[in-house]
Amino acid sequence: MILAMASFTAGDTMTKLMAGEVPVGQIIFFRGVVATAVTALLARKALAQAMLVFQKGVMVRSLSDVAGTIFFITALMHIPIANLTAVMQAVPLLVIAFAALFLGETVGWRRVLAILLGLTGVLFIVKPSPASFTVYDALSLGLIMAIALRDIFTRRLNFDVPTMIIVFANAVFVMLSGLLLYPFETWVALTPRHLLLILCGGMLLSIGYVCMVLTIRMGDISATAIYRYSVVLFALLSGTLVFGEFPDRWALLGIALIVVSGIYALLREMRASR
Repeated sequence: MILAMASFTAGDTMTKLMAGEVPVGQIIFFRGVVATAVTALLARKALAQAMLVFQKGVMVRSLSDVAGTIFFITALMHIPIANLTAVMQAVPLLVIAFAALFLGETVGWRRVLAILLGLTGVLFIVKPSPASFTVYDALSLGLIMAIALRDIFTRRLNFDVPTMIIVFANAVFVMLSGLLLYPFETWVALTPRHLLLILCGGMLLSIGYVCMVLTIRMGDISATAIYRYSVVLFALLSGTLVFGEFPDRWALLGIALIVVSGIYALLREMRASR
């Protein structure tokens, strides 16, 4: 899980370095080409079952990640990386809420309180006032919904679907989603710098995909989910050292609320599981 978080943050840093230079759809497509090539190589034995890509559960999961990817990269170009990453840490809280709604899992009042506290932290970060709330803040809220649903769909997949097929399907669908944005953008000629950033970003994305799916499918969901919060540290380091960004005091308070409430809710879930 920690390796997945480090890989995703490093890949996102590569992507943000192209902000204002390369359109979102073009980044998604070419980064997806790299990720698809890498995952196809890793999944070459599993590709004998490639038709499982079109299984309903796999497709729905992949489409959820498509929405999340478009929302994330678009918002990333305009929001500090630490702020956006911190908002994403509300995903485990939403997963708990969705598990209660869709999977029939029991959620006690303490975890409900933790969920509400974490969502309050999200509001501190996005600051939804008419004067400061932007479409990119709205995208960050849509992002956590999409990713939480993706994780729920991952948990509902049958174990007869190989992990690498899930990873491969995800990479292919996300890559193709970049083409959907082509009619609305003006794609540019990529420089050697852009190509290097896309290549590194795609490879890091592939590592993150594999580690995340393996963690969710094979690890204890409650215990491993706590380590998602390592991404906050990685994002703060990236924002400060690479982009000269640092959250204001309200955003820092929001980050603290999300992390504390998320860890508490997950510890409660572990206790309930035992």
